[in-house]
Amino acid sequence: MQTLYQRDLAYVQSIAFEDLARGAANEILRRLRNSSTQVKKVMDVGCGAGPLTKVLADAGFEVTGVDLSSELLQMARVNVPKADFMQASAYDIQIRGYDAVIALGEALTYHREGTDAEDVINGLFQRVAEALPAGGLFIFDVIGLGEPSLNKRSWCSGDDWALLVDTTEDQSERSLVRNIEVFRRLGDAYRRSLEVHRVRLFDLRSVSNELAAHGFTSETAQAYGTQPLLPRRCAFFATRLAAPKSSPQP
Repeated sequence: MQTLYQRDLAYVQSIAFEDLARGAANEILRRLRNSSTQVKKVMDVGCGAGPLTKVLADAGFEVTGVDLSSELLQMARVNVPKADFMQASAYDIQIRGYDAVIALGEALTYHREGTDAEDVINGLFQRVAEALPAGGLFIFDVIGLGEPSLNKRSWCSGDDWALLVDTTEDQSERSLVRNIEVFRRLGDAYRRSLEVHRVRLFDLRSVSNELAAHGFTSETAQAYGTQPLLPRRCAFFATRLAAPKSSPQP
């Protein structure tokens, strides 16, 4: 798996790119509280520095945050001391005893190079389905195929940092690459670092079909309540159906 969100990009992420998690929190809480099963234990995949983890923990849920970045997890443990955290990929961890699994901010789009992404994501769907009770929730967002093109160069900055991002996509390969250049001020100088993020693009109809095949009913949206998603991002709100009864043996 890629080494993601090292010290400088993790710093920028924690202070400038948590709006999605905070904006989505009210809708996430509403759905957890209105679930047909009593949701107590929640896994927050791709938790980052813990903005959503904190909201969930403060609302009384038992939360486990999962992230690949040791730097972001260090911040999360400080920000949300009453939650548990694991450094891992969603595709490697054991998912047992949870009532809901949440993966905001494209957390499921990062895969190891050379792996069969469809096989990996279908395996995750199966493990989540086997772990959740009837009525349990699986909420996540991914980047879909289609228009508009995501090829672009962009930049943004804060008081002590600047970020330059060059994004290219290849829809025939269902891949998107972000070359992220970070400049972070330390004293009178700036430190420069570079990260390359490779993510998966998804056929959204196939995702819906695979969820159904694994025992979920789902709906999609381009927003979490009043929090809009970026172009071509799609949120899935999936509910685990009751497991079918076994057929009697002859």
